[in-house]
Amino acid sequence: MPRQNGFRHQAYPTRPDVPPVVMTLDGDAVQSLDFGHLHTQFGVRKVLLVHGTFAGDDPFGIHAMMRTGAETLPVAMQRAASSVIDRLASQTKRLTDAITSDVANYSDGYRKRFQTLVGDDPEVSRLKPTWSSENNHVARARLAVQLLNELTKLHAEGFDPEHERVLLWGHSHAGNGFAILSNLLANDRDSVEAFFDAAGDSLGSAGKVARHALAAAPTPHPMAKAALVVTFGTPVRYGWDTDGIRSLVHVTHHRPIKDHDDPAAIIPAVTFGCEGNSLGDNFTAATTGLVDVLAAKHGDWVQAFAIAGTDIAPPLKRPSNARLGAFLERGLAEPTPQKLKEKLKVTCARWQTRTRLHSDGRNLLVNYDSSQLTRFGPARQAVLGHGIYTLKDWLPSQLSLVLQWMEHDAS
Repeated sequence: MPRQNGFRHQAYPTRPDVPPVVMTLDGDAVQSLDFGHLHTQFGVRKVLLVHGTFAGDDPFGIHAMMRTGAETLPVAMQRAASSVIDRLASQTKRLTDAITSDVANYSDGYRKRFQTLVGDDPEVSRLKPTWSSENNHVARARLAVQLLNELTKLHAEGFDPEHERVLLWGHSHAGNGFAILSNLLANDRDSVEAFFDAAGDSLGSAGKVARHALAAAPTPHPMAKAALVVTFGTPVRYGWDTDGIRSLVHVTHHRPIKDHDDPAAIIPAVTFGCEGNSLGDNFTAATTGLVDVLAAKHGDWVQAFAIAGTDIAPPLKRPSNARLGAFLERGLAEPTPQKLKEKLKVTCARWQTRTRLHSDGRNLLVNYDSSQLTRFGPARQAVLGHGIYTLKDWLPSQLSLVLQWMEHDAS
């Protein structure tokens, strides 16, 4: 696991520091276990659940564009518009929660189940205010500085990072927000300043608060010792700085290739829309592949697909997103072009690397033994294999698994 990563992106294909672990998870195996040792053994005082992309209060950046437009209004009208936009954002999140429940989203029911499992200590909470959940660099960087500010505030209130821990539990691209956070907490002066310079004013007031806090903190930040990080279905994107975190575990829904000699064999290459495998060129191959994707034949397709080159930035954010992206994508063999045709060509080449494993931390490739049904169909197929992680019925099994490997890697 690298130290002093300096915000460098993971390369494709990755070369994991430790071999992945392949397993089948039974949802009924650990229902009666006592999880109180999350606090007594690991010292966890707080658990923070962070949802992934498109599960927040502004998934397509519409409210942000409305706020930018409102800045041109007189002050009184700005206040009125801001109030309306705040209500719209809140309603967007409530609607998302109502539609998805606990499929690819951390519901309040999931939080309550987590709290029941661990007892009165640690406190389990969902990130509030939530993050926008837009699929771009700026949104994930804003999440990272929000988390940095949360940890800084906790430290100022008397949290003892020498003996107490915070468990960051994130789905999908929340994990990439955690990756940026690890580089911030590592607090290498030059790279942190370069990050904030690249971000410009796109991080808003939270960015200014975070920049000031890091400038006043030692290297690494004291809360780096306290950060235990677990990701679920996080696409391989930004690099991790292990000076900025204490423990790192990745859980990925993975179904081994049938009759393959190596159970850790990764997935067939993503080829949809790429040269030589479009519907026009090869209808049979493309449609057969689509059936496999819809059925999550090889596990979490979204995790494999959503690598560098798949971001969507609204028009007003494109210049700042491109500038920040150029900084965060250092480490890739080729930068992501801005023109769609060139972008697709580069992204297709990255998909061909079949990258599923993170370079850093413990990769757990989990075959979920499930016949469970959700409102979106079979649990293993929900959201193209990306929705099973957040189902509250799987929480006891996943928590037991995570604790097992956190203890193993700490020994």
